[in-house]
Amino acid sequence: EHLANRVRDVPLMILASARPELLDARPSLGGGLPAYTALALDALTERAADELTLELLHGHAVAPALLERIREVAGGNPLFIEELAVSVAEGSTDPTRVLPTNVVSIISARLDAMPPRQRQLLLNAAVVGRTFWRDLLASLDPGPGLDEALEWLEEREYIRRERVSEVEGDQAYSFRHVSLHEVAYSTLPRAARRERHAAVARLAEETFVDRHRALAAILARHWREAGETERAIEYLVDAAEQADQAWAKQEAVSLYTEALGLLTEGDSRGRSISLRRAVAEVAL
Repeated sequence: EHLANRVRDVPLMILASARPELLDARPSLGGGLPAYTALALDALTERAADELTLELLHGHAVAPALLERIREVAGGNPLFIEELAVSVAEGSTDPTRVLPTNVVSIISARLDAMPPRQRQLLLNAAVVGRTFWRDLLASLDPGPGLDEALEWLEEREYIRRERVSEVEGDQAYSFRHVSLHEVAYSTLPRAARRERHAAVARLAEETFVDRHRALAAILARHWREAGETERAIEYLVDAAEQADQAWAKQEAVSLYTEALGLLTEGDSRGRSISLRRAVAEVAL
């Protein structure tokens, strides 16, 4: 700003990049400068992200599954694509399983710099899932300023508002990219995650009494992570039956198989046989 206000009669262009948080510290940035233009950079398209990945990994074999994982985790962020590609090239980490250290540190630094209210809200949202809902989040975190905090997170591109919601009448949001969700979720201690998963499941059951079936797969995940395997199995079976009725056969098989994996030695043999029969019938 100092330079741009004083230089005259020379061919000069100043190009600067910054994250949206810069405007918190300098809300008047660019005000009064001649020929000042701000450009909001959108995430790379899937095609562009793939092209960048392949260019960075030139000479390395890239399986379609790995390309898809990098695209999903990076969320169109070229810096994250670069870091993920480096980890693949060096063999330092497997990005299909673990995020590279540099990506984690970048995201963790952003989370640590957030105002406490917004940070707590984002961590609660991470427990709900990659996609979460305004009313459910309000029940989990009944403090004031929820909508203002959500707007703050949306403006700074941590989350985005979804056009369509699986839960009728409730606004859906989602994390901008998988890596942000994964780092936010891992920030919480394991014990705190279990408690919040149980709280989310209970609140969902109480708040969405007439929408249990629509949320069966989601409730199953939360009860499983809370250590309540019996409830998780019940919802997995319910979700599998819905998937079967909707002709989503592969999804139904996956859900039934997940339910089978949660059975313990104390479960009856008949229950195991019943689930295996369901898998076989769906797979036909």
